[in-house]
Amino acid sequence: MADSPSSDNGLTRFFTGVWPLLALFVTCAVTIRACVPSQEGIAPSAAAPSAVAAYDSAPVPAANAANNNSLTMAALGALTPDSEIADVLAALNRVTIAFAPTSAAVPDGADAVLVQAAGVLQTRPQSERFEIAAYADDAGSPLSDLELARRRAQAVIDFLVNQGVPAQRLQGRGVADEDPAAREPGQLSGPRTQRIQFTLLP
Repeated sequence: MADSPSSDNGLTRFFTGVWPLLALFVTCAVTIRACVPSQEGIAPSAAAPSAVAAYDSAPVPAANAANNNSLTMAALGALTPDSEIADVLAALNRVTIAFAPTSAAVPDGADAVLVQAAGVLQTRPQSERFEIAAYADDAGSPLSDLELARRRAQAVIDFLVNQGVPAQRLQGRGVADEDPAAREPGQLSGPRTQRIQFTLLP
């Protein structure tokens, strides 16, 4: 039985009405796909460092030592006996000591932050031992700079011991100008020379 003309007209009208909509949909889909960047070939990014870790890698101008230590004391004050060791080290490693050039004497401006650092160390388990590294100014020969850095590390240890931290829990290390972290490119000395670094010993 042949289809009636009215049936053919209905199909024709249907496809005539639907086809433009279908074409519009396909065009929009292709356009959107072209505008969205592909994720292929993009390597996964490394985990973002914590705010404290990021701060630790940032240069600290010597002129800002007092302001930096105010923030450091707030970070130390936020620690508890149950704080993770990574958080403790991150806070301790914000300490800035504005040693005078060629001097190993702990300046008065660093007393308050070191007193608070000693308090934090005393709350930690007695089994935890720490290395304290100090930096030199790159003001003399490599040998004299290394000796200056060692004396600075020992001066910090002596201060902490006087505050009640057991001496056997602390070990000093001097870092001379051969350590690239101690200065910025093109500089004889850098912000790191105002820093001390705490590391948990095995």
